Amino acid sequence: MLMNLKPAQMPVEQFQADLRAICGSFEVSGKEERTTVKGCISLDERAGIEMAHVAKDVQVIRRTAQDVRRDAGDNFFLIFQEEGHALMQQNDVTFMMKPGDLILIDSARPSQFTFFGAYSRQLSLHLPRNDMRDRFGSAAIGGRHAQRDDYHAIAMSAVLAKAFCGDSTEQQNFYIKEAMFGLLGALLHEQAPVGSKSGIEAEVSRARLLEAGIAYLDRFFSDSSVTPQRVADALGVSIRQVQRAFALAGTTPTDYLLKKRFERACQMLLDRRKERDPKLISSIAYASGFNDVSYFNRQFRSLFGCAPGQFGG
Repeated sequence: MLMNLKPAQMPVEQFQADLRAICGSFEVSGKEERTTVKGCISLDERAGIEMAHVAKDVQVIRRTAQDVRRDAGDNFFLIFQEEGHALMQQNDVTFMMKPGDLILIDSARPSQFTFFGAYSRQLSLHLPRNDMRDRFGSAAIGGRHAQRDDYHAIAMSAVLAKAFCGDSTEQQNFYIKEAMFGLLGALLHEQAPVGSKSGIEAEVSRARLLEAGIAYLDRFFSDSSVTPQRVADALGVSIRQVQRAFALAGTTPTDYLLKKRFERACQMLLDRRKERDPKLISSIAYASGFNDVSYFNRQFRSLFGCAPGQFGG
């Protein structure tokens, strides 16, 4: 269990209202025509991902075509089964979920969850539609799922557990979130139909973006105001698209930018020693794109094991 929930008896109408407030428009059917539900719903956020804890002993929760029309459906729901069993249905896919299993549900399409009146708990990650489409294109399809012994499910559960530790820094949370999306992308593309062009087209698009990003940094790296965000702005894409493009080359835009700046600095330091040029270290740092000499000195020593003035000696 990732969180201790305290379910309480409540009217079915109250549970449905709480569910709609957090997850969108859904219809709830109680157990054996009972008018009350043993349940609890709470909203949470971990590593920058909004998520809902949902516990209940209802019979069915469904999202009809009318619900979709009523509610635009801005999210995909990545649902982890924590307790009990649930029959999930979307896009002609039917999957009986057991604890540890997961499924991706598209809120823009009808779906149905059957719990047979037994107590069940899910953790539902709310993944913005624009982000999902931006990352995965047409590969983001509701109904994709993995059983608890699947490597994707094991890895995503481990990443999620880390998100719940509560001792991560802001930077660590960024990578936790990216790890979750990366694993989800691996699952989606593994389950894409044979012959699908979406993955190939996405790779070609990223390769072209990588080429443009490298060309931009090669040209402007010595400008200290250049950042990965500025690259994204110049190319008219999101920072995440730039990061994923550079991942094709096994690097990040930040690391590539630093690489270019240190290459320039090293060459200038070698020229300084060879030509006995009295140029100041600070001048070399600034000319290479660094606007903080202390940072330049620390990073240089960390990378090359010596002070800039001793390089090449």
